[in-house]
Amino acid sequence: MGAGEASEGSVLDPFRSEWQDAHIDAVGEEMDDHRGVGRRGKPCRGPWCRAEARMNVVPRSGNLEPVPGTSQAISARDRVVIVSEPSDLAPVPFDLFAGHDRQVVPGRLDLTAIRNLLDAGRFWTEYQPLVHARTGRTAAFEALARFSHPDGRPVGPARVFSLLHADQALLVRAELTLKLQQVEHAPRAPLFVNLDPDSWAHAGDRYRNPFMALFASAGVRVVVEVTEALATADVVRSQSMISALRSRKIAFALDDIGTVNGLVSFEALADAEVLKFDRTLIPRLRQPRCRALVAALVAMAHETGARTVLEGVETTADFVAARDLGIDLVQGYLFRDRARVAGR
Repeated sequence: MGAGEASEGSVLDPFRSEWQDAHIDAVGEEMDDHRGVGRRGKPCRGPWCRAEARMNVVPRSGNLEPVPGTSQAISARDRVVIVSEPSDLAPVPFDLFAGHDRQVVPGRLDLTAIRNLLDAGRFWTEYQPLVHARTGRTAAFEALARFSHPDGRPVGPARVFSLLHADQALLVRAELTLKLQQVEHAPRAPLFVNLDPDSWAHAGDRYRNPFMALFASAGVRVVVEVTEALATADVVRSQSMISALRSRKIAFALDDIGTVNGLVSFEALADAEVLKFDRTLIPRLRQPRCRALVAALVAMAHETGARTVLEGVETTADFVAARDLGIDLVQGYLFRDRARVAGR
């Protein structure tokens, strides 16, 4: 079986019908909640922006200058200083800790904000296409969770999930809600989904687990992406989840291969139906040893019937490099016009 060719009944069997792909704009980077102008023209972020904007920033000067709106002055020997409020305002008593524990910064993300986000339904799914490197046709989609603030600004998924790990019950609730939406609205099979081993472990065991039941009964073929981390406990949970997936005949993809701080076990490499190479490998493919290692893993995958995916393909040059290496599927910004959304 040659590179990029799927056998009959393969996990990544290409679709045989044409369809019109919907266009979506790429989700932008999350913006900070507060922005202002700080001293010396540098960006100012956070609640201090409001205080700094109300103060008078005085530049250096060779002469003694009065500060407008105040009774103060500055000389050439002085550094850049921040002076008090205009003198015509009534003085405000200052208490270092007054209201500190009660003040709520608008837009601040915490567990309460995440609960409100889920309750209000401010989440949706972006389906990113996985494209055959040989034919250029869309073969599958990966479901990615997206979130937003009440004013519509995007919230970074990494921030959401890092906070969710502090509340196991809320983590499981969020993951189940997201996975149900992703499976129900999937545009095409197979569907790649990300499942945190912590979510799987807290939801149940290999015999009674709602995630396993959802994936096994889905109307589309599901491929679960698994990442092995450096922490020993994470590796144990990942391997336990892989074992449970195999027992239910649910395909899994080994994700983030080649990431700088990642860890990949021999067993996971041998058992995975799909090997997904991390986007950070693309610039490192210029290094002979790195390129040789990727080529060897691709050859191993083809020999054992597994499929390979390169993430982060943004240019035609990236696409050609993946094809020359014999990688089966590519994924990234280059194919943004084929993406789909659901639940927004």
